[in-house]
Amino acid sequence: VEQTLAHGGLISNKQNPDGTRTPYEMNINYFDALSDPHSDEAPDLQVARFMAAQAIMLTLQGVPGIYFHSLLGSRNWPEGVQQSGSSRAINRQKLTCAELETALADPSSLRAQVFIQYSALLHRRAGSPAFHPQGTQKVLDVGRGVFGMQRTSPDGTHRMLCLQNVTDRPQNAADYTLQPYQGLWLEM
Repeated sequence: VEQTLAHGGLISNKQNPDGTRTPYEMNINYFDALSDPHSDEAPDLQVARFMAAQAIMLTLQGVPGIYFHSLLGSRNWPEGVQQSGSSRAINRQKLTCAELETALADPSSLRAQVFIQYSALLHRRAGSPAFHPQGTQKVLDVGRGVFGMQRTSPDGTHRMLCLQNVTDRPQNAADYTLQPYQGLWLEM
């Protein structure tokens, strides 16, 4: 809750029977939840951290649910909250087709960087039977700082080793050195 507020997000509370209030919803774009929009941190590192989180989600069994604004690396939209009076509007920016086309046409834009990397992950995922929604998954203990997952196709003929560095430092796992927030999906 504190990090959400520090990163420009909002908190929706519920009223309890005893008169107290309890947070029940964090209103923030996921990109900003992971990276402080006010920091001087390199945008490339912020994109890498965000994509690491999305890559982990894409390794999980089932059909992934991808929020439109995550696909585009959207940031918080406080103007929407002011316009609508709803805290939820912070992560529901209304984009025109022209705005989106302009952003995606500029490879240096945050939206283009996220979209290009996200698209590559989705194509890779779709191209491997190991990621079949009914395939199996096994979380692997590959060391601190690295999320490891093995995915196997339903018929057992295709396997994928998924390694994801979840830190801002290089990590070693399964005989591979992963740079900060780097991920590897390796056919086995």
